[in-house]
Amino acid sequence: MANPQPIDLKALRLSSVAEGLITSISDIDNRNFLARGLQAVPVPLQSRMARKYIDRYNQKKAGSEYRANTWLRRGIGRLKPRFGVLFSITQNMPLPWHILSSIEKTKKHANTLAIECLQIALDVSEEHQHLPYEKIVSLTYDAIADHAKAVGANVPFYAMREESLPTECYEIALLKMQCDKWWARQLKTLRRQFLELLEIATGQVGKDLYHDKKSKKFKRKGISPYSSKQAQREFNFAQASGRQFLEMMELQSSDGDVISLIEAVKSGMANPANRRNELMLRIRETEELADEMGYVGVFYTITCPSRFHANSSKWNGETPKDAQNYLTQTWARARSKLNRRGLKYFGVRVVEPHADGCPHWHMMLFMPKNKLQEVNAILRWYFIQEDKTELYDYYGPVATRAKVVTEWVDINTHGVHVKTVEKCVSYRAGTKKSELFKTYKQKRREWGLKKSQGKKAKAPSKFYRTFSPRFDAITMDKSKGSAASYIAKYISKNIDGYMLGDHEDAETGENLQEQANPVLAWASTWNIRQFQFQGSPSVTVYRELRRMRTAISDDVIEPIRHAADTANWKDYVKLQGGMCIGRAANFKSMYELTPQGNDYAEVVRRIKGVLTNTDYKAVLKRTLEKVHNVIADTSLKTRLIEWTRQLKGTAEKLSAKGSTNVGAADLSWTSGNNCTPIAAGSRAELLLDAVGLSKTDLDDLVSDLNSGKRISRNGLIYQIRDGQLHTLDESAQLKQNKQLDIEYRAQTLAQKSASWHITDAHWQQAREFVELAYKYAQLDGRKSLNTTTNERGLITIGDWDLVNLVKQGSASAISDNDWWSLDLMA
Repeated sequence: MANPQPIDLKALRLSSVAEGLITSISDIDNRNFLARGLQAVPVPLQSRMARKYIDRYNQKKAGSEYRANTWLRRGIGRLKPRFGVLFSITQNMPLPWHILSSIEKTKKHANTLAIECLQIALDVSEEHQHLPYEKIVSLTYDAIADHAKAVGANVPFYAMREESLPTECYEIALLKMQCDKWWARQLKTLRRQFLELLEIATGQVGKDLYHDKKSKKFKRKGISPYSSKQAQREFNFAQASGRQFLEMMELQSSDGDVISLIEAVKSGMANPANRRNELMLRIRETEELADEMGYVGVFYTITCPSRFHANSSKWNGETPKDAQNYLTQTWARARSKLNRRGLKYFGVRVVEPHADGCPHWHMMLFMPKNKLQEVNAILRWYFIQEDKTELYDYYGPVATRAKVVTEWVDINTHGVHVKTVEKCVSYRAGTKKSELFKTYKQKRREWGLKKSQGKKAKAPSKFYRTFSPRFDAITMDKSKGSAASYIAKYISKNIDGYMLGDHEDAETGENLQEQANPVLAWASTWNIRQFQFQGSPSVTVYRELRRMRTAISDDVIEPIRHAADTANWKDYVKLQGGMCIGRAANFKSMYELTPQGNDYAEVVRRIKGVLTNTDYKAVLKRTLEKVHNVIADTSLKTRLIEWTRQLKGTAEKLSAKGSTNVGAADLSWTSGNNCTPIAAGSRAELLLDAVGLSKTDLDDLVSDLNSGKRISRNGLIYQIRDGQLHTLDESAQLKQNKQLDIEYRAQTLAQKSASWHITDAHWQQAREFVELAYKYAQLDGRKSLNTTTNERGLITIGDWDLVNLVKQGSASAISDNDWWSLDLMA
């Protein structure tokens, strides 16, 4: 076409952001090609695909336009089979896209929804004011619950709405749904999970490895396994933000002791190392108990049907949370069957994702040896019932053939005779099973080669069995290792990747240690519980008993307290009444109940200690099972000291208040303040007065400095650090800013590697990162860093994001004459 004409964008189904990005392309052919391609894509995906196209299109490399067009054509071609699912997902968006795409807008929308719920409550109560109060509350709840469900919120007591709920439950639910903070939490989860579902649907989560002929290594095409890069970034930011908050706070006891909140958290189960150690201890001693009881261990791997897997052609848009709900509901039915049959078992369950984000379970269960086949048969039956035909279809289409068989035939009443008959029977015409068996043998040889090379890879299972894609059971072989060794890899992978540097991930073929952070981001995004013990006594009681480090005079509680204090899980279980004791355990948690203890008038339970369980049903069960039985009423209060959370430095300020003439107004209400107040007549005040300030201005500046603020005057910057007044010039201020940025970046890198400690490598990477960011700011004529901005669809990349792009290889390093210094847009 000699003179191509630009397409009228208003006539196409395009978002306003996508239109703005398309108009930034000067070449008519490329502009029309992008417009035609984007109109076939769901609206929420158009702006993202347009930005990625523009990034490739504007690269200062030969053939960038060709590569951008090729990427767009292949991307749309890959998504085309999923357009039906994509349109279904986008049509069911909980909120408009312009709100969901922004964290701040989503947070602000919580206030709008709270006001809408309040208005609905007023309208319903006014319309039915002639009815009794209980009926008005019920009708109001129904109206607001329907409104909240339309948004996708998790409405309190909604599953029990058909029952006769007490009025208090309705009141609690109404208070929650009229609270902007409650809505902010709901929308935060909705936004995070919906955006991750879009990432999964567009193929941004998966294995997708290719073999690089030059390096002879496997590389990834920008796609992340388990969770998307966006989910990982938000998870890392939340972790860094949470850590920063912990470092700003301190705890003060009722006795006057002060400790850092971050140190208190490190000593608890929030520390990955402590969490991993406790899990491994419980598994190891659970196995010792099983050996004493003569039980055998079985390792199960359980997977969902193909409709839950995003990498399957049968995927219908189900989320990982839906898949987890399927597994838990199926397990509940199977567990009920086992209980009805009187089959005892105990062990541990680990949930981890496939590369496409779909969860699967690994379970290590111990059971009597003579019940092994029955337990396996029950579990297998339940977990292959749904969509069972796809397991048989795996081996080819159904066909029929003639077969000669002998049958017993009853000829009236004159006796039974054997008769030869010819029948038409069905069979699977394909040879898939034999092909799978050959593939299994090949995988076995590859595994043997890796083993001979010192690589620790998972041995292939016998996946040629009919039920293998869904259910696999391996009886534990003591000669190959203990139960702890069977499950240790899965626990470490799902916590911090400890000691997995030489292990290979069966899902991705990559180093297992590097996959810990994506798995944690996956579990956080979809709110999936990763570990759960089956048939085990309460670990909460165990942890409470460990809070008492000294012996007590109570002869009933002291033995189990001593077992917990010495980390003897096996004796602790025996003193509780053994495995599978359930709610009949000898000891349970002691709670303090506070009626209307929060903003929603709920009864708040706070754990205070441990007490004996002397309920007659529990005592009778322990007596019948002939286990350790406690019948005395006694208790142990483990939380003797009350702790108050406060800003770091508050205790120091309060203690210094009595020795100075500084009033309460000098105590800061702002966050991040760890400075002591300036006393009147001190050297600090004299120095400030010498600058030429009036008494009123001086009082205001002293208050600001005490609150941790920096004051700039006459070319100098004043700041209180460690209780001393520091005077900085611009160069010293710049140096200090760099140091603060380096510390923050090092902490962030440590969080990304799931570590509580900042290593030398983290410091080195942080220094390089910060120096590069300030270099880009200097080339732009600035002394401070800027952030990425988006004005009317035009994105200006900030210094931090530019460094990220350079480090990832998505952008090249800049120089004095580069496009970046000319203020061009990406």
